[in-house]
Amino acid sequence: MKKIYIKSFGIIALFLANILSFQAQVSGFAITGLTTPTTMPTTICGLTANVSYSALTPSTSSAGSATIPYVITGNNFTGFQFVSQVNWGDGVTTTSNGGTSTSGTNIAMAPAITHTYAAPGTYSIHTTVYNQSNQTYALDSVMLTVGSCTAYFYCMIQVDCNNDGTIDSQINAPVPVTLTNGTTTYTDTTQNNMFMMNNVWAGTYTLSIDPTWLAANNYVIGNIIPSPTVTISNGATTTLITLNCASQTTMLCATGQVYCDANDNGMMDSGETPIANAPISVNGTVVYSNANGLYNISYPGTINDTVLLSLNANWLTQHGYAILNNGGSNLNYITGTPCNSGLPINTINFPLQCGGTVTPTMCYSGFVFCDANGNGVMNPNEAPLAGAPVILYNNSATNSSITVYTDSTGYFTYCGQYSTSTYVFATISQSWLTYNGYNPTVGVITLIGSPAGTTNTGFLAINCGGTTTTCADLWTTVTPWIGYYQNSTAYVKINWGNYGPGAAGNYTMTMSFPAGVTVNASTIANGGIVSGNTITWNLNSASSFFSNYDVITFNVPGGLLSGTAHYFTSTIAPTSGTDCSTVNNAGSLLQLVGNSYDPNDKVVARPDAAIQFFGNETQFIDAMTQEALTYTIRFQNTGTAPAQNIYIIDTLDADLDWSSFTLIQASHNMQVVNLGNGIMRFEFPNIWLADSTTNEPESHGHLVYRIMENAANHYGTEIENTAYIYFDWNDPIITNTTYNFNNWIEGITEGSVQNTHVYPNPASELLTISCEGDFDYQLVDLSGRIVSSGSATDTESISISNAAVGIYQLNVQSNQGNSSLKVIKQ
Repeated sequence: MKKIYIKSFGIIALFLANILSFQAQVSGFAITGLTTPTTMPTTICGLTANVSYSALTPSTSSAGSATIPYVITGNNFTGFQFVSQVNWGDGVTTTSNGGTSTSGTNIAMAPAITHTYAAPGTYSIHTTVYNQSNQTYALDSVMLTVGSCTAYFYCMIQVDCNNDGTIDSQINAPVPVTLTNGTTTYTDTTQNNMFMMNNVWAGTYTLSIDPTWLAANNYVIGNIIPSPTVTISNGATTTLITLNCASQTTMLCATGQVYCDANDNGMMDSGETPIANAPISVNGTVVYSNANGLYNISYPGTINDTVLLSLNANWLTQHGYAILNNGGSNLNYITGTPCNSGLPINTINFPLQCGGTVTPTMCYSGFVFCDANGNGVMNPNEAPLAGAPVILYNNSATNSSITVYTDSTGYFTYCGQYSTSTYVFATISQSWLTYNGYNPTVGVITLIGSPAGTTNTGFLAINCGGTTTTCADLWTTVTPWIGYYQNSTAYVKINWGNYGPGAAGNYTMTMSFPAGVTVNASTIANGGIVSGNTITWNLNSASSFFSNYDVITFNVPGGLLSGTAHYFTSTIAPTSGTDCSTVNNAGSLLQLVGNSYDPNDKVVARPDAAIQFFGNETQFIDAMTQEALTYTIRFQNTGTAPAQNIYIIDTLDADLDWSSFTLIQASHNMQVVNLGNGIMRFEFPNIWLADSTTNEPESHGHLVYRIMENAANHYGTEIENTAYIYFDWNDPIITNTTYNFNNWIEGITEGSVQNTHVYPNPASELLTISCEGDFDYQLVDLSGRIVSSGSATDTESISISNAAVGIYQLNVQSNQGNSSLKVIKQ
């Protein structure tokens, strides 16, 4: 193992304060070194570490997964006494005495050298041994990670109310669950019937549900499979809890109708319109009204208990409805009535104020095509334009709009209540036309709507200028699939396709993965070839519009520090010919080792950095450049039934250029509603996204868009972004907040030393480090591999000509402190 020798320790002064000189000739055993065998642990599962000693050769009796087995080396071996001091790296020091007359055996130390850390982490342990009789000594420094063996714990909750072995329902409301071993306690609440806990230390725990919650909700624990005593080890542990109802053995029912009450009399009269797909809920159970506005709901509960029946308020607001004849409330209290008792079932109607007669859902459709003969109508053999963004709006005075995208035939359609009239205006995104080399002078057409969406079709004619047979628009992205942990299998999804208008022909795609990570070749489809840390595909397609993806698995090694950055990137380019737009030819993904799995999140990347940032981490952007930012929003249906409709609300930061918004890719058919003032609504109508318990691979979705920051942004400008994801008519799931900060990219100092500089940055051949006085340096890549290291005084130039293009971290240690700087190899 490589030793790290520190120039100055406070502990040396403790032992050597009275030493005036050191004689060349000494008597007895002269200590010359302190070594550890190659089998010395670098990580341990628990929090307790030990140090042992033997003389000249290792002692087998001192071996152990939590023991650092030092060997004291020297000359003229005889029996000797020595003093040991261990600085554990967390402010605690252990001083001990020992002696031996035999080599290769474990030396008894008084007291025993052991230490328990307060928290998991990586610590620098400094050790010194000192023979007072001849004033010889040795010292060593090692890094040890403690508390590294963490696991994942999953718990699902179901209800068998009468304990007859038949599951009545699942609980979607939050349930407080506790996992404890008497010393360590983990507490969390279920979400969508799933309790998921990451980074649980290995051990034996007791699983329980808050008894106050059980009593308040009239449940008792019927069974825990396999048992309430849970043994957690590396990997994942799953438990199923079945709840019984405390005082009832049957299901309760309610029924009613949802309709537009035009005359406000509280009754469904002739000519009044029933409302379909209205979400009604009670005790966590949700049903939807049918085409006649009728609903029937059954739920577990206690007979004669009062419960709350409600019509979802978000759904009402979304559709512009209001409640009538119920005091303006969408809430109703009902008494629990058994479904099959013969007693009258609760009947609760929801008369709505719909603004008079309900406006029928209007549909607008048309074709976008290359108008070769200039007649404004799509004729046979004229090329359709796939993926073209069609903008629909009510009038030129409003700043709200809807953007829909054409399919492989150039066809687009939108159905909804966006327009209160029978027509909308339509045009093509001018920036999209410019990106693809088309004439950006397309005018505006009027689309006539109809309830069926098929009787009226408009035509948006494009002057393609002969580019349709030579220009393809290839794109690629990389998105995460599940969590990312050391010593486990990671799943990464690469997406790619062609927006046209030309056929892709021959094209090449690559995917790069971190050093030390290995790919499972059997998961690579489409003939990908692995060379080093890059997968290359040489592909061909005669299609002018297609979309593909591949989920590839990678083996992440153990022994990594939590938070280690692993980067996955993808590129795509035509082998011959030109690409209409290169802004979407590169994808990127940052995975942090130890990241828990959040299926609903948002990440941001700047193209030159080729990385994505999760959560509230700061990503610096260049204050001297108008940067383009790429955002990825992921979502997953972790419920127990398909999601019919999904939409996402994204409020763009005021420091972004809203007019530069460009959609890169979406996993499903999507419509973009520009609500004005930077508020974007991404709609996935009729997506019917599978739930993860039924079909996990098909339960995921995502979208990727690109947008420029404002040209006037200056140093210190902050850009934040948060998304709100709505599944059907449930409350929103709020993603993390991305954060960008305009800084001077050349030499970003994250440490405490401000007189450390690196230039040029970016660099291609030589990198010069400037630091006053003596300093040590390490240049490491994003996987933690050391590219260059050494010591210097004042300045040092190092060659990076053989380093791969990308971002590196330069760590500098001097007498004035430590500094960490990001550098870019271009």
